[in-house]
Amino acid sequence: MSSEIPVGSPPVPPGRHAAPSGWYPDPLNRANERYWDGWQWSRTTRPNENVPPPAAPAGPAWSPQAPQDQQPYGQQGYGQQPYGQQGYGQQPYGQQGYGQQPYGQQGGAYAAKPVPLTEDGVPLAGWWWRALAIALDGLIVGVISSLLALPIYLRLATALGDYFQTAMAAAQAGQPMPAQPDVNALLTGTDQLVLLAVGFVVHTLYLVLFLRWRSATPGKLVAGLRVVPVDHGRSTERLGWSTVVVRALVWTVPNLQTFLVVVRIIDALMPLWNPKKQALHDVAAKTQVVKIR
Repeated sequence: MSSEIPVGSPPVPPGRHAAPSGWYPDPLNRANERYWDGWQWSRTTRPNENVPPPAAPAGPAWSPQAPQDQQPYGQQGYGQQPYGQQGYGQQPYGQQGYGQQPYGQQGGAYAAKPVPLTEDGVPLAGWWWRALAIALDGLIVGVISSLLALPIYLRLATALGDYFQTAMAAAQAGQPMPAQPDVNALLTGTDQLVLLAVGFVVHTLYLVLFLRWRSATPGKLVAGLRVVPVDHGRSTERLGWSTVVVRALVWTVPNLQTFLVVVRIIDALMPLWNPKKQALHDVAAKTQVVKIR
């Protein structure tokens, strides 16, 4: 016999990727059997001798060709599992397969990292937020310092401008290029001392005044940060003068000497491993930086 080839396959036995070849109930007509070659259905069918005679229906007549939603309760179509039984590879409700996490629990790679808090429950500032605030404050301090030291920079710019004019004239005349000026030679010892002093004073006063006035610099205000006494994240009182002066000096004094750059680097990176997320200047001044928004 031959008929249309159905789509699908017989139920797969456990541990196999496909049912073995053989005769199986025909998905198109359960009164017949259809040959499965191990990969797909064939066109060959035969009567199914194992089909029991139909019982007298207690209710409305039902045929194997009836739509699925019209089948009586307790009878399943081909390839379906009885209620409460799961097919191969399926897990009962409430049970998780291998490598799966129960509902509401996440694996370690996806678990949210706890936010460090002060003793009174205020979130501490993350390192990247602090780095952003430092960058913004450094930009502001640099602009102010440059404006105050503008006469020195103008004299330096004039000397460099004269050199470029001389170099252009020599190039047009085919003459050798003049020697490049040494920038350090253009700045006298007094000039270098003034630039260093201006940068140090401006930076220190900037930190002291803003921390005393707002408990935060403009950079920290933009980043939503605030400086508070250690373990008192909810404190709204002003920081003391001694606190803000010590905190500012520990941060700015390493700028005066090149060999102190190591101290500055340790100070900047210390919140990454300190349990209270304190930098070196926080430890010295007994402060912490919290995230207020």
